[in-house]
Amino acid sequence: MSAMVSASARPFLSLRDGVFRLGERLVFARTTWIWRWPEQWALVGGNGSGKSLLADGLCGRLPLVGGELRYHFRPGPGLSPEEMIGQVSFERSKAGWGGAVAQSRWNSLEEESSLRVRDFLAYERVMDINPFEVGAGSARARAQFERRQRGAVDLLALGPLREQTLLSLSNGERQRVELARVLCRPLRLLILDEPFVGLDAATRRHFHAALERLMAGRLRVLLVTTRPEDLPRRVTHLLQVENGQVVAAGRRAPGRAGAARGPERGAGFAPAVTAGARGVGARSAPPGSPPPVLVALRRVTVRHGRRVILRELDWTVRAGESWAVLGPNGAGKTTLLGLVLGDHPQVYTNAVTVFGRRRGGGESQWDIKRHIGWVSPELHLHFKAAATCFEVVASGFHDSIGLFEPVTRGQAAAARRWLRRFGLLGFAGTPLFGLSAGGQRMVLLARALVKRPRLLALDEPCQGLDAAHRALFIGAVDELLRAGAVTALYITHRLDEIPPSIQRVLRLDGKGRASEETLPPGGRLPGRVRA
Repeated sequence: MSAMVSASARPFLSLRDGVFRLGERLVFARTTWIWRWPEQWALVGGNGSGKSLLADGLCGRLPLVGGELRYHFRPGPGLSPEEMIGQVSFERSKAGWGGAVAQSRWNSLEEESSLRVRDFLAYERVMDINPFEVGAGSARARAQFERRQRGAVDLLALGPLREQTLLSLSNGERQRVELARVLCRPLRLLILDEPFVGLDAATRRHFHAALERLMAGRLRVLLVTTRPEDLPRRVTHLLQVENGQVVAAGRRAPGRAGAARGPERGAGFAPAVTAGARGVGARSAPPGSPPPVLVALRRVTVRHGRRVILRELDWTVRAGESWAVLGPNGAGKTTLLGLVLGDHPQVYTNAVTVFGRRRGGGESQWDIKRHIGWVSPELHLHFKAAATCFEVVASGFHDSIGLFEPVTRGQAAAARRWLRRFGLLGFAGTPLFGLSAGGQRMVLLARALVKRPRLLALDEPCQGLDAAHRALFIGAVDELLRAGAVTALYITHRLDEIPPSIQRVLRLDGKGRASEETLPPGGRLPGRVRA
């Protein structure tokens, strides 16, 4: 990066010799950085580099214990500068959609009393107005709010979603609604932490266009990302961080993306999965016979209100035949996974057979789940802050969010074996949240594999990971699949995240229809990683 320019322009925000405190630790010590009015910045770095911490510090969420942080903009009447900053974070958004375990979004699809989008964007809720407070919400303030609300709804094309419940929205739809809610407030600065995670290509393009329009005005936008290649063209400057320090700052140069941070220090982090993949439940069919059917869906139809999510879907998954499941946001990918896991209420009104047993035939949900390992980008959010990596992996034996019963000697050995396999045994006693996002995702993969599952369900598993950790995760999964150790259902929006050994694709078109593709050996989708 080149030296900073626009030195003559007046500052928008300045940090001089700043020091922030995170618990007992000091971060970003003696940091000096000036953001000037014509500039739009992105905060880049690998997982665990401190990007989100610095963003929290800039908006007042992290204590400033040294130096000076100044906002060189005038706040609105009766508001502090911090109240003129809107921040949208992937993790905080997930926690704010109900705080329940991740499966609740499937269990609650039929919940008609759930909060609707129109209520989520209502004046009183967004502006924290107490209806019993005398003089609360003046006519002028309400009119200004409604003007901002109309602009946000139009910008993000939310009109058709106003009557839908929050829990019925797809990941991309939720992120659009969350961004609209922030834009309903009077803002000078908007901080977006990983705004493109979990979005299909069309929605990413829509987000890009919306951000370009926002950046063209007076609003300053700070984008926080592990994927610099996703940044809109109006981002003029990059601030790169590593290990809780700013390592570079300056004008964005074409083709310069910012280095990604590597895996956890002290960990080899090289998946050592060998042929046979001992410790995983590989099950072979007798010679000459077809592989056993793990999942069978017959004329499956799922509706939510008047909307058809899946329409008469027929699909068969055999042992050793891993699938990538593709489709736009809202096409039904996670609904499909919910049917397999038994977490969707309409599984019992459809012909869904898993491991030879028809769902709704009196079997326990846990009888099925103990043969399925599951990884999703939001799963780690539901573990307690003190949960160690060993406890998280061992909890996979019980499919629980936390370890609530003693483990046997064999289970403890298996948990340590999987941590060792992924180079994380040295972190067994470390709290899960003491690792970067990439390390946490590898721990969740170990949790999914520890019980020797027949089926591995991966829902956007590389979401939020930097390039180094994406490569490690994809490599680990690919080696398992090549060894025939497990069969995977791999949901993603990113073709470059599909492990090379997956040759089957199920495409959902967003209108309830599905189509299948079989790639030849060595075949690849455009944009897919090479073997």
